[in-house]
Amino acid sequence: SGLDLFFSREVKGKAGEDLVEKQNAEVGQMPVVAGEAVAYGYEAEDRHFVRAFLGKEKPLLTFHDGLEVVRLLMAAYMSAEQGKTVAYPAKGLDSFVPAVAKGTWNPRG
Repeated sequence: SGLDLFFSREVKGKAGEDLVEKQNAEVGQMPVVAGEAVAYGYEAEDRHFVRAFLGKEKPLLTFHDGLEVVRLLMAAYMSAEQGKTVAYPAKGLDSFVPAVAKGTWNPRG
């Protein structure tokens, strides 16, 4: 079937996302997907990254593209915390630290 999975309560190590996933799968609360890396992963993107890293092709995205994504995300966090639309680029964005990153975010308001 191509399915590589084990179910066990005897998972060793620090509790993390992998442990939660295994526990959810064990009690039938999580679907099992064969070939998960292909189904949900970024196989083509990973292959491109490796080829670019090896110097076989030019990267499609640059450091500056990644920086722009981070700026957009920080503006979204800022907007959510302020409860209003913010201009882009938002004033004070370079020094903004979202509540979730500071550990002060309360999902219940």
